[in-house]
Amino acid sequence: MTPNVTPSQAVEDFLAEREGEVSKASHRNYKYALKELIRFCENQGIEEVGELHGYHLKQYKLRRRGQGIKEVTLKNNLSTLRVFLRWCEQAELLEQGTAELVQLPKLDEDDRVSDDTLSQDRVEDILDFFYKFEYAQRRHAIFQLIWHTCLRMGTVVAIDLDDYLSSRKQIKIRHRPDTGTPLKNGIEAQRKINTGDSMREVLDDYIEGHRHNIVEESGREPLFTTRNQRVSHTALRKNMYGITRPCKVHGGCPHNRTIEACDAAVRKKDSSKCPSSMSPHPLRRAAITYHLNQEWPNEKLSERANVTVDVLEEHYDTRQEDEKAVTRKKYLDNL
Repeated sequence: MTPNVTPSQAVEDFLAEREGEVSKASHRNYKYALKELIRFCENQGIEEVGELHGYHLKQYKLRRRGQGIKEVTLKNNLSTLRVFLRWCEQAELLEQGTAELVQLPKLDEDDRVSDDTLSQDRVEDILDFFYKFEYAQRRHAIFQLIWHTCLRMGTVVAIDLDDYLSSRKQIKIRHRPDTGTPLKNGIEAQRKINTGDSMREVLDDYIEGHRHNIVEESGREPLFTTRNQRVSHTALRKNMYGITRPCKVHGGCPHNRTIEACDAAVRKKDSSKCPSSMSPHPLRRAAITYHLNQEWPNEKLSERANVTVDVLEEHYDTRQEDEKAVTRKKYLDNL
């Protein structure tokens, strides 16, 4: 006999079981997507999760699309729904095969890949600004490190002082969930990243002149610090929003705003309100594209950036077709 379990209770149990099995980011995404499912069930008068059937799933899909979300977001939400429904099947709350009734939308290329990326010209302009006005300060060191290594924001936050091996020009990437710095892909994301001479010089000068001597309760010493603690994800995002405002680097505004009257320009906390400002992720995308244009093999780059080749090609390779053709031609010339 199928237990009488409400949708909200089933979601709560599912989230409790998955906590610790998936990254915090994935868990948050599960929680958000399934909150929408609970609302849907309440609106439809569905009191037990076992009442869900194929037509309900069609209605849920139409409801989410009607809320104006992007197709890629809809696909991600429905993928989460499938995972949850499979869990319900295993718990014998639903008939077997219900999860397979969820049909994922087919995405066009424009839907599948985000256009948010920094151009190489913008990256170079920002680096020029750093070298002139903020050399080896924290946000310079972090910006150049992401550009140089393709690291995720969370990975940058997780680096300790003794993970940086200056003499070897290497950085050790370590998964330390017990002391607050898990990696997105867990233990599988552990690796050593090689750095070049210019990157080593910036990091050495940052440590020498701008790093604060912070020791955490765990005894760990973070590489990137504020005056009081390890740099946070929030602080890193704010730094990136701030430096990617065109007015910060060039002094002009491409959006025809009066800089003195623009909150995004004059108030640091409102930097993200600039239409041209970007989070750290577009910089990572741009870095991966740059590496590909420098003829890095996909397999080697996937190791450096800690992303599968398939995901790299679909979500991170933002090169235009003519750029890809030039790269392929270089290989042909060597045949």
